[in-house]
Amino acid sequence: MRFTALLLTSSSHAFQLPTSSRQTAITLHSTKNDNDVSTRRQTPSEYQRDLRAGEEGYSLLRRPVTFDTADPVFDAPKSLNEDDDERDGLFTGASASGERVVLLGDFFADADNIKSTNENIVTTRHNGAKKRQREEDQHLDMHARTMETLDYRLIINALSEECSTVRGKEIVLSSIASIDDTPNKKAKNKANDKQNAMDSDEEPAYMPLTATTLEGVHCRYDALKEMQVLMDGRVTGWILSSRSKQSAHSNKKAKKPQRKPLGRPPIEGMRFDLRPILEILDRNEVLDGPEILDVCEMLEVCMDILDWADALKEINAENEQQKQQDNKLHLEQQSFVELLKLTEAIYIDEELFTLLTNAFDEEGKLSGKTFPTIGVLRSKVRTLKRSILSSIDTMLASEGIQNKLATESGGALTMEINGRIVIPLQQQFQNLGIVHDSSRSGKTAYVEPHEVIAPTNELRQAEGELRREEARVWRTLTETILKHKEEIEQNIGVVAQLDIIMSKVKLGKKLEGVVPEVRDEGIISVKEARHPILLLRGIEGVVGSDVDIGAGDNQGLILTGPNSGGKTVILKLLGLYAFMVRDGIPIPSKALEPARVDFFQPILADIGDLQSVDGDLSTFSGHMLVCREVLNSAQKNALVLMDELGSGTDPAQGVAIAQALLEALLDRGCRVAITTHYMELKQLASSDSRFAVAGMQFLGGVPTYRLIPGMVGESFAIAVAERLQLPESIISRANELLDSDTRKMGELITNLEEQKELIDQKEAELKEKEFQMLELKSEMREQQKRLEAKQLNARREEAKKFAAKLEEKERLLEDILEKLKGGASKKVVAESWSNIRIVKREALQEAENLPGMMRTQQKQQSQLELIPISEMKGIPSLNVDDKVIVCKTGAFFGTEGIVQQVGKKIQVVVGDVSVRLTLKEIAFPAAVSSNKNPKTQQEATISKLAKRGIDLEAEENASVDITNSGKPRDSGLTIKTNSNTVNCIGNTFEESKRKIVDEFSKAVMSNRSVVFILHGHGTGVLKQKIRSWLSSDRQWVKSFGAAEQADGGEALTKVVLKKQSLF
Repeated sequence: MRFTALLLTSSSHAFQLPTSSRQTAITLHSTKNDNDVSTRRQTPSEYQRDLRAGEEGYSLLRRPVTFDTADPVFDAPKSLNEDDDERDGLFTGASASGERVVLLGDFFADADNIKSTNENIVTTRHNGAKKRQREEDQHLDMHARTMETLDYRLIINALSEECSTVRGKEIVLSSIASIDDTPNKKAKNKANDKQNAMDSDEEPAYMPLTATTLEGVHCRYDALKEMQVLMDGRVTGWILSSRSKQSAHSNKKAKKPQRKPLGRPPIEGMRFDLRPILEILDRNEVLDGPEILDVCEMLEVCMDILDWADALKEINAENEQQKQQDNKLHLEQQSFVELLKLTEAIYIDEELFTLLTNAFDEEGKLSGKTFPTIGVLRSKVRTLKRSILSSIDTMLASEGIQNKLATESGGALTMEINGRIVIPLQQQFQNLGIVHDSSRSGKTAYVEPHEVIAPTNELRQAEGELRREEARVWRTLTETILKHKEEIEQNIGVVAQLDIIMSKVKLGKKLEGVVPEVRDEGIISVKEARHPILLLRGIEGVVGSDVDIGAGDNQGLILTGPNSGGKTVILKLLGLYAFMVRDGIPIPSKALEPARVDFFQPILADIGDLQSVDGDLSTFSGHMLVCREVLNSAQKNALVLMDELGSGTDPAQGVAIAQALLEALLDRGCRVAITTHYMELKQLASSDSRFAVAGMQFLGGVPTYRLIPGMVGESFAIAVAERLQLPESIISRANELLDSDTRKMGELITNLEEQKELIDQKEAELKEKEFQMLELKSEMREQQKRLEAKQLNARREEAKKFAAKLEEKERLLEDILEKLKGGASKKVVAESWSNIRIVKREALQEAENLPGMMRTQQKQQSQLELIPISEMKGIPSLNVDDKVIVCKTGAFFGTEGIVQQVGKKIQVVVGDVSVRLTLKEIAFPAAVSSNKNPKTQQEATISKLAKRGIDLEAEENASVDITNSGKPRDSGLTIKTNSNTVNCIGNTFEESKRKIVDEFSKAVMSNRSVVFILHGHGTGVLKQKIRSWLSSDRQWVKSFGAAEQADGGEALTKVVLKKQSLF
């Protein structure tokens, strides 16, 4: 094959094209105009003339100057092999307009032959497919038939639509690839050979959708439950981004680590379609910028996933720590195991990640910082361009050149031909440089001045070096990615697995599904099971049914009932649930009710006619062919579903074959569910304990589509015909033709169903009432908890108030004790002790007022307010006939009496009994006490405690004069209080000494003579140093010693101070 050569000679400026009629030059951007030179063959003279034509002084050869100082941009090379690129360069070039030109030889001559060959290939494939189809008919693929008859493809398609990643969709759809014979699907499956060859449990990144073992099902459901709590926001945690640490050598500005709430993995909405990139690598071609950036983006997302996994590990560590501490108050969060197993398969080479993240600058070009040689060459190119442009501008500004310019035709003064700048000169001055072109008239020559020839040559050489260096870098980047191709594919697989798990959670929410218990005992037990495909179609009011099979001796389930009553729906539902469990998809079931669907292997279904059997086989023959394959594949824990078993032939023989097949399957340990209208098969449950029967409910001539366990469903053929509006005469005649036993049986079954429905309604009402009672009890418990919480809060508030009041009373006690210091009179001492008893009594009364403190007797509550007459300040006069209350403990405590005689002892009549009591044993009633001690309205509002404080303060002011002479001073008999105690525990000796001296000074100013020092026992060092210092002090200490045992003993030192002069 010969190819066109496009040559440019600098001397004659002519394009020489071979004259062979089989060689053509075509531009990539051709038009549909028949007269366009790019769509028809041209002679060399025509082509040269067109190159010289143009407007505004430009032509196809002469172009506006694009000679700016920006860095040149070169395409990435095609092949990793430099020799391949050089050979490809012979077949491509650039036209004068800058368009890429493909030079073709005899390629189109064989186009018809190629088309014919393609048609033969298609025909051959078509014939081969027909041949394979006939061969496959002889040996049924029961897995494919089961998937088809159950319509499981719709579930898979729904799951695939929830996936966002391309790889995730491929994994999901590959689970039904065996029943898809289209060439496109097979091509996709071929790309997944590596995944199909791997064991699902050993390589998490290549795990297929469907589990092959019970352990595989548990792993899939555990991962789903872990993902579900994350997507529901039921986990408290944070993700700390650490990508800036991973790319420590980045030339870009480091990003501040971000703290984000923990939730679903950071892959939402990402496609990760790297298939074209991997195909380029397989072809040994070079990746360009966008493709490398796609790989880099994928690695960055994988970095985010690793950060996300670190947050999960922190939650696991926190849970483990709480378990070790046995913290019962801590609410344990979900632990994450399966998701972490997936993320552990992610591997990111630090060298690759650093190289790719730093490979490009902010403009998307190869970074001159990461690749210094490129930066140097770009700088050199920019410098040369600026120098050339500056030289041209200087020349055009000089008078010597301006007179020689050819300006008659107008246009720009600078143009570019093949990357070289030219200026229009008059013909006679063309010797000022190299002529690259001339005008049609020949008066104007387009000349490259001598001053810029050498710099331009140097520029072209620098650009060539830059082009080669960039090509080398592109190859280096591609080779580095190719080196880590398997790791990249594995990372894509992990992302796809996470995407699939998230998609299962989303699909489960659409189906209102739950995660069932899964074992290998062949049991299905689901409450309110609903057909998932009907739910996906958005059908409202899908009826749920309780389905049970496999528990105890129940190995077979016989579904009975009318046509169009829902038997086949239940049969398909069983198969769909079994497949969904193997794929780890939630199943529709009643919420908060236990659901169980065990692991079945294999799952075999025969529902409907065998569509793939040739026409010479009858319906019965097709079913028998399926039965043969079922028997060949059946084993323990297989699930077999068969619709209308034994139909299509003589009823007696069909029933016999059906029963024999059922018994054989049960003998092998299979779980079997069938639909039938044969009474002999319906009665199997009564003769064989391994079978259970269930019927589809039919009320008022209308199916309810609800499965009733234990009921033998009537076929209701006549009722169905009547509902479908067959002529009444036909219905009547059919009833006449029924034998009496059949008619009575049907009536009996109908009555039983109606009675059962009534019982079910009553049972449902009872359950509803029971549920309401439980809700009421629960509400009452909640109210009780809220009330107790309010009471607790109230007690806490009252306790705070009580504590404050106690502090107030402590201060009053300290004031009373101050009055006892020094030369207190006996009267002051007596009244002080009386006041102390009053404060004590009031403190007890405040304590009794706290919430939760219950009085034992109402009478005692009222008497707690009484004060013995002897304890009242200024003992009031007591007269005959005054009413008093007995305060003496005994039978008369709290009883009212009348004073009969006043003396040393008071004679009081209590009821009919006269008793003699002292003033300490009687008290005035509240009203009488007020009368005996008149107060103003303002005084009446003051508490007894406050009044005592005012009185004591007045007495103190009257008896104490703060002067240097005659000032009262305590006698040293001081009770320890907080105000006269200095705490030195935890302090050094010097710190303690400063605190003690400060307290001595305060005591002197307050006219106190005793200070207590609290130093504790400890090692005894601090106590020894303090007492040693006190023994040598001559300024403050009069005497010291250990405190009384009641005040703390050896833990404190009591110091008696010397009398100090205040002025």
